[in-house]
Amino acid sequence: MRSTNLPLFDLFQRQRRYVVPLFQRPYVWEQEEQWEPLWQDIAGRAEAVLERDARGSRSDKIGSHFLGAIVLNQIKVYGRQVDTVEVIDGQQRLTTLQIMLAAFRDEVMQTEEKRLADDLERFTENDGVRDAEVERFKVWPTNADRRDFEATLASGSFQALEAKYPLQWRKYGRKPEPRPRLVEAYLFFARRIRAFCSASPMESSETGVSSTQPAFASERAHALYEALRRHIQIVVIELEDDDDPQVIFETLNARGVPLLPSDLIRNFVFLRATQQGESTEDLYSTHWAEYDERPAEADAGKGERFWKQMERQGRVRRTRLDLFMHHYVQYRSAQDLPIGHLFQAFRTWWESNPTRSVSDELRELRRHSDVFASVLVPDGDGRTDVFAKRLNALDTTTVYPVLLMLLVGGKERVGSGELDGIVTDLESYLVRRMVCDLGTKNYNRFFLSMLQKLRASSEPISRSTIQQMLLAPDGSAGEWPDDKKFAKAWLERPLYETLKPMRCVMLLEAVDRAMRTSKQEAVTINGRLTVEHVLPQQWEPPTWPEPADEAGSDDESTSERRARLLHSLGNLTLLTQELNSSVSNGPFAMKRPEIARQSGLRLNTYFQDVVDWDEAEIIKRGELLLEHAKRIWPRPQSAA
Repeated sequence: MRSTNLPLFDLFQRQRRYVVPLFQRPYVWEQEEQWEPLWQDIAGRAEAVLERDARGSRSDKIGSHFLGAIVLNQIKVYGRQVDTVEVIDGQQRLTTLQIMLAAFRDEVMQTEEKRLADDLERFTENDGVRDAEVERFKVWPTNADRRDFEATLASGSFQALEAKYPLQWRKYGRKPEPRPRLVEAYLFFARRIRAFCSASPMESSETGVSSTQPAFASERAHALYEALRRHIQIVVIELEDDDDPQVIFETLNARGVPLLPSDLIRNFVFLRATQQGESTEDLYSTHWAEYDERPAEADAGKGERFWKQMERQGRVRRTRLDLFMHHYVQYRSAQDLPIGHLFQAFRTWWESNPTRSVSDELRELRRHSDVFASVLVPDGDGRTDVFAKRLNALDTTTVYPVLLMLLVGGKERVGSGELDGIVTDLESYLVRRMVCDLGTKNYNRFFLSMLQKLRASSEPISRSTIQQMLLAPDGSAGEWPDDKKFAKAWLERPLYETLKPMRCVMLLEAVDRAMRTSKQEAVTINGRLTVEHVLPQQWEPPTWPEPADEAGSDDESTSERRARLLHSLGNLTLLTQELNSSVSNGPFAMKRPEIARQSGLRLNTYFQDVVDWDEAEIIKRGELLLEHAKRIWPRPQSAA
């Protein structure tokens, strides 16, 4: 490597293209963390120029400010092509500087300083190039940003860019949808530059004053120009033939906005593609563009991207792409993998096969991620979709590698008609253990062991195959509770207190679904359902009578029994938020007809014929719900 300290304008003065590899992440810098500190550094140097000139001593030395480093790798060009380098590190900084220079150019263009504007033009565009559509830009960002970047640099003014990207408001939204970050960056710097060039010497550059003497505004604009040209420097590191771009890229990852594991994986894979002589453009557009460009589901907000959405896994939140990569590497390697070491594990797995083809692997990655996306956000009504929806409430992701095996990698081994039974048993195992409070601590090892056994065999995968593993007494995750244990927990445990509300909703929704027959209409619930205690948590006599004395036992007082059954499933139902609020702590004589009249759930038709509500009725209804639960989540006495 060789490094050089260059003033900012020297970096952009020559005819050169700084190309951001298409597989690097999109633009992510933002105002508070990056734009504002960068502007303060630049404005500080410009103020130093003004102070020197005010003293009348232009020979006074002004210290330079370093903006950090960029790492470049020379690309071969031919004929009249513009000299081109690949940006290995520092693309966010380079892109931001170009946006800022364009904003400065356009602000000056609105004044009488045409010569200054022409000078600035030289630092944002290459002149007299052969392929003007592409080569005219000094910086050429990654695919995901190119459209917004071109529109921003070509806008010509703050007002024109605002008109091209007007604020959009969601229905009932309190804030407008954010514009693309490149656009917001331009608008930010344009405002700051306008304020700086129109402020008086005694005022802050952030006051936003809009009217001063033209000559004075010109003086401040020239001070900013000089600061950028002479007193802002950047370290340019250029790689040589024996330097490994991937090693450099990973070493420098500690600076700036931390790269996600999926960012490192993307860079690693496409550098391997380059080494194999494959077309990175084709590979990106065919396979990887999905991860940068796929829009999120309708309720996620305009402009959001599906794979950038955050999902919770245990106590941490990860992007969907990182989450998928984590489970995919576990599935392909059949090894336990802490998500904090995802990139290292991916690289180790990849390099375990020196002949691995990038195009083949990206094709497999897409095949699995398409299915994984349908598991994360299921939109069907089949048995696997229902399981996927319930998994979200169960908050159990350790089964995902097994699902990738069943739904993609080992799909041809799953017998005809077997899959529905398999996912039913997996769901039963998870739900019964949750209801019985048997814990999830060893799920990772348990499902990894299941995956290893499935991968080690070439035999067909049947429902009985999975049942044998779930029923195995030596399973590290423990037992699959039988009907007796399941019934005791279902009827007696205060599940509302021990489970999260969304899990109680999942259990009750499943029972309601099971209660429906072919003679009844399908009901779509548009609003969010909430858990209602039929016997209220804050019950008070005489609205709700004291429990009968005979209800107690030697081990439990009547009040303790009521407190426990109060939160059991027999006393819980589902209502819309509005209906829940209206009946709340009211007496049963008021609740019963209101629920019967307003609710369309089969779960609530039970109350139509009930006169009083007490502990005996709670147990009776709990037993009815239990019979449905045992059919939804069956458990064989032994493997078939």
